[in-house]
Amino acid sequence: MKQGIPDKIKPFNFAKKGLIFSQKYQLKDFPRISSLVSNINDPIDVELSFYLENEKIPCIEGRIELDVALTCQRCLGEVNIHLKPNFKLGFLKNEQQAEELDSSFETILNTDEEWSTIEFITDEVLISIPMIPMHSHKCVSYKDKKVKEQKRENPFAILKQLKTRNLESQRSKNGRTKK
Repeated sequence: MKQGIPDKIKPFNFAKKGLIFSQKYQLKDFPRISSLVSNINDPIDVELSFYLENEKIPCIEGRIELDVALTCQRCLGEVNIHLKPNFKLGFLKNEQQAEELDSSFETILNTDEEWSTIEFITDEVLISIPMIPMHSHKCVSYKDKKVKEQKRENPFAILKQLKTRNLESQRSKNGRTKK
């Protein structure tokens, strides 16, 4: 039976009961994600299945699906990317238990902790976001765009003006003292 995801994840308790959770969120519910994207009102679909592997190792199998609007690092325009991270996590009491799981599992030590659901989901999404988001087509690089060049003054021109004023000031002082 599917139900909404509680605020705290308790891996061992949930796995013992074989719970399955499913919930729709919005990107704005995840502060670390919403600071990166421009589509904060779009949905995130999350499904988490808890079970015991080998009748003793609590595991989560999860599926998350969302669209993110990021800044293309080539043209600096908006790029929409569809993400569908899937994961299998095994929560271990000790490192020896890792040998009992197949290689498709990621492992985490310490099964007795409670985890924030929002932070847990956030971590899985952030791992799946490309480090350098870009359009799939060859977009125009921001470097290739024509930029109107501004006339730049020599930063030392002000020093020249100050030096000239200082010399004039010295001359006028010297001229007054001679009279």
